[in-house]
Amino acid sequence: MSNAKSAPTVPATVPARVRAPRRSHAERSAATREHLLAATLDVVRTRTVAGASMFEVAKAAGVTPGALQHHFGTKAELMLQVVERLLLEQDGAAVPWPSATLPLPRRARAYVDALWSTLYEPERFLAAWALYFGSVDDDAVRARIVARRRTVSATMHRRFRATFPEAGEAPGLDAFVDLLLSALRGLGVVRLFGPVPRDVERQLQALASTIELHCAAVPAPVRPRRPRSPSRGSR
Repeated sequence: MSNAKSAPTVPATVPARVRAPRRSHAERSAATREHLLAATLDVVRTRTVAGASMFEVAKAAGVTPGALQHHFGTKAELMLQVVERLLLEQDGAAVPWPSATLPLPRRARAYVDALWSTLYEPERFLAAWALYFGSVDDDAVRARIVARRRTVSATMHRRFRATFPEAGEAPGLDAFVDLLLSALRGLGVVRLFGPVPRDVERQLQALASTIELHCAAVPAPVRPRRPRSPSRGSR
């Protein structure tokens, strides 16, 4: 039997646990507010604005009513903040706008699809309009909606002109863009009363075709003729 001593076992190195940097008070507060706003939207969608009491929102968010009141004070202020958040999400910043260099048929369909999938098809659009409809008697909320939607509308008109430069400044262009956006909103709002219409694909294509027709009907700008140089014989 060997008397050789075995080498001492070297303990494996345990990697030090990397701690995530601690968030500041302001960052924690902002994250909490976002969580509370998201919970409010969920309650509005399932219980309507009238049923979205401070108690119900706090329960859905897993906080005390006092904590909710600490961040927003009153239900009116909470709803104002929710409206502001929703309208910011609809300002077009997240829309993957198609390039103006694409062929007109592809560009028109890509434009309609981008607006539909980003702004009007998601569930938050339904929650937004449920909140809008439920707040018609609240002057403060209604005023905030009107003011913010003016800004959103101006952005949408500017982006349409950038995407379809051939539309130019034809008479009635602003009315045409408003009509187009109203049609998309209508497709989104009807889902409050049932599932997405089965023929929504055909309606989106019809909107894209309408854009094509509108752009094709705009007369091309007349370029001024360059003066002809006198011929040699007339000198």
